[in-house]
Amino acid sequence: MFQDISGSKHIGDFIVPQRGTALLSKDAIPGDIPVVAGGLVPSTYHNAANTVAPVITISSSGANAGFVNLWGVPVWSSDSSFIDFKMTPYVYFWHALLKRHQNNIYKIQTGSAQPHIYPSHIASLPVCDLDFGKVADYTERVTPLFTLISKNYKESNQLRALRDWLLPMLMNGQATISD
Repeated sequence: MFQDISGSKHIGDFIVPQRGTALLSKDAIPGDIPVVAGGLVPSTYHNAANTVAPVITISSSGANAGFVNLWGVPVWSSDSSFIDFKMTPYVYFWHALLKRHQNNIYKIQTGSAQPHIYPSHIASLPVCDLDFGKVADYTERVTPLFTLISKNYKESNQLRALRDWLLPMLMNGQATISD
């Protein structure tokens, strides 16, 4: 299945992504939890999560089937598989490994009309025998960086929302800027 990757083990020997739980936009209860489906951005927002941050999502179907994304916040995994902190303390390591093989993951999509990627596809990805001492060291080194990225992302979203709220008020004269 993965001709250009070699290894004596498979990801499934260490961890198997879980399938998300379907949630249609019409059934979502408004909230601030991203609902991760088959796209590159959240399909909607819900009031509850079914994962624990940090969490990796792998889109399950559609044009972006196999897209690997990392979230610094809990999400509702819908039309996606996930690996979260409840499953492993090495989420950042698995994210780096999966992103390294992003193109290989795209190549194993199944289905002609609508591509799909299942947890079993990810589990079959070959890897070398892992030294979890080194994996733990890697995780310890990168966790502060990813924590900062998540914090900056959240702040950026808050500032974007503030801009989108204030700009119309400035444009129609409801608010003014004084020196």
